[in-house]
Amino acid sequence: MNGRENPLVSIVVPVYRTEKYLDQCVKSLLNQTYTNLEIILVDDGSPDGCPVLCDTLATQDARIRVLHKRNEGAAFARKSGLDAASGQYVLFIDGDDWLDSDAVSTCVGVAQKDNADCVMFGYVREYTGKSIPNSLFSEDFSYDRAVSEEKIHRRIVGLMGEELREPQKIDNLSSFWQRLYRTEVARCGRFISDREIGTSEDTIFNLYALDGCRISYINRCFYHYRKTNAQSITTAYKADLAEKWDVMYSEIQAYIDGSGKAEAYHTPFLNRVACGMIGLGLNEISSGRSIWQQSRRVKAILSKPLYEKAFSQLDTSYCGLKWKVFFLLCKRKAALPLVLLLKIMNYLRSRIAG
Repeated sequence: MNGRENPLVSIVVPVYRTEKYLDQCVKSLLNQTYTNLEIILVDDGSPDGCPVLCDTLATQDARIRVLHKRNEGAAFARKSGLDAASGQYVLFIDGDDWLDSDAVSTCVGVAQKDNADCVMFGYVREYTGKSIPNSLFSEDFSYDRAVSEEKIHRRIVGLMGEELREPQKIDNLSSFWQRLYRTEVARCGRFISDREIGTSEDTIFNLYALDGCRISYINRCFYHYRKTNAQSITTAYKADLAEKWDVMYSEIQAYIDGSGKAEAYHTPFLNRVACGMIGLGLNEISSGRSIWQQSRRVKAILSKPLYEKAFSQLDTSYCGLKWKVFFLLCKRKAALPLVLLLKIMNYLRSRIAG
């Protein structure tokens, strides 16, 4: 095959405190049925045995390259890997996750067939003893630029209409790792650290990267997202998450203001703020504080003008009863019953995971 038929694909792996899982991750990449790969392991100043393990793995296969850098967080580890990438396409995978063996081959085939700038796919949440598939859509599709903007890009900003049936899935399309990018498209993304904005650096990245792109989707769950890594930064209580999300919302608003899409994206943005209260609320109840302290903290968030505006305009007609009650409590700033509802929701969520 020539280069166009069999283009080089760069796989960027940010590595930090994943020593226990990294070998499985890398093996899933080396065992891809698509072999024209470069695997870029970016050691983000990991304090465990990961730096040595990365170097050891690189001696075992010439397709593996290692970058060692000072710790700046996963976003800038990905940026370093992307800057070093030589492939026509790029894919990001976290060092404690893994891919199905035909993931790259299938995605490249679809990218070439559809002339797509980005190919998305589903993922599996991997718990101890339980795997839960998460398809992003019900069937394959290939969208042109206009439809991609309406169906995908706008959806990354926030939910509309029937999408509000599942407000807990606000960030379902935002992740770095559930897609293959054309490399020149990925380089249009904006990297910002979770240390600045909390947890949604991938949302900001994709708003910029996927602007004006053709997007295809494969209705298969290629990516395995490990939910049992206690070292993962997504598992811990974040005391300043609400303040960091204020910065994140400012970043999204800045993108919208400069995009020429302010009218179309205004309501989805406010809906994002409203739906984001689910994550902020679950974060607050994991704080270990008393229920009264948690309630005061939740009420302080809901009293911010942006949140008041978001809940005042939110259309809950598509929501089920649980979410109607949740959003009504938010709108009324009824913090104590809201905290109690969140605790029930979190208990039920843990039962599903456990």
